[in-house]
Amino acid sequence: MKKFTENQVFTNFLKSHPRQKFDLYSGSAYINERITQGAQVQSGNLSLYEMNVNRGAGDLIYPFITKDGAKSSFTVTSTSAYSALLVGDEISGSYPMTSSLSRSYVVQVGGATSPHLRALKNTLNSYKKYAAEFDYDTYYAAPTTVNFISIPSIFFDEGIKPGTVNLKFYYTGSLIGEASDTRQNGLLIATTGSNAGDIVGTVLYNEGFVLLTASSNINTLNMDSYENDADMDFPKWTHWGSYTGSSIIPSQSSYVLEFKGTNTIPVLTMFAEAGKNEFNFSNNSTFIAKTTATDGEVGYGVFRQPTGSLVKNIAQSDFTGYSASFEPVTYISKIGVYDKDRKLIGIANLANPVKKTDDVGYTFRITLDI
Repeated sequence: MKKFTENQVFTNFLKSHPRQKFDLYSGSAYINERITQGAQVQSGNLSLYEMNVNRGAGDLIYPFITKDGAKSSFTVTSTSAYSALLVGDEISGSYPMTSSLSRSYVVQVGGATSPHLRALKNTLNSYKKYAAEFDYDTYYAAPTTVNFISIPSIFFDEGIKPGTVNLKFYYTGSLIGEASDTRQNGLLIATTGSNAGDIVGTVLYNEGFVLLTASSNINTLNMDSYENDADMDFPKWTHWGSYTGSSIIPSQSSYVLEFKGTNTIPVLTMFAEAGKNEFNFSNNSTFIAKTTATDGEVGYGVFRQPTGSLVKNIAQSDFTGYSASFEPVTYISKIGVYDKDRKLIGIANLANPVKKTDDVGYTFRITLDI
């Protein structure tokens, strides 16, 4: 056993940017081009706790509370439903809990302002240091139309990486419009279509919102039934993401959203050193020659060497018919990590055992995501 020195253990941080992709078409959504995220999870949704994702319909787990004097309940249980229950009745919920991309088509007329947008007033104004188009009173207060896209934080963690947001607008499979935050300041700039070069919306990187405000036509060649009504209209960026509805769903249009999140991973790195003339003995029973005594004992609090035991010589001679001189040889296959009380807390397995002789030293790097 050998103690790590101060310079052999350190913690660093690995920042990753996982890519996310949403495909939206005709009432269906797909995450990262996967048809499903697991059993009981609707397409386009991500299970938050991965409960019931591998269970059949008749074998689902669920949360429950028994009604008692504490008046505990789930937030989704209405007051009238709770009052109708008797003491001792079970109040149950359901799993899995899922998260998905959501969209709101906000039409503000007169002085009526959407509460969703009004709640973002301070946040939008705080982004004015990046661009004037974040000013709430100028671009988002009534009267205006805003295509409000909400991305749950489970998809981007600490924030959306600037410069990675890309939206595509398709009609019958052909790309008719594309917009990206090419300036990396939260402004979405149209890169294709009749309004190429125009600012079509904004991105709130830390909060996970995309606000599309351009109501000009992307083109005047194609028409579809957007916003759950029978009226045919030309494609606009305020129509982007319109793929669901209670009765009428756009049948010709499809949409793609791509971005990268930000995830910081703390990594513990340890350098385990096996120097020259170290770790040249093994507790493996095959390390001792069979012809010697085996009355030794190895345990948590005791180690007693067998009396008269001889280490097996596995050194090989370069000449046929001759035995090589004895040389202690071990093979390192695992590295145990112990706490200050000498209790085993982890084992690092090597892909292949490493031959260790007295004249050779090794340093093994062990990394652990924490």
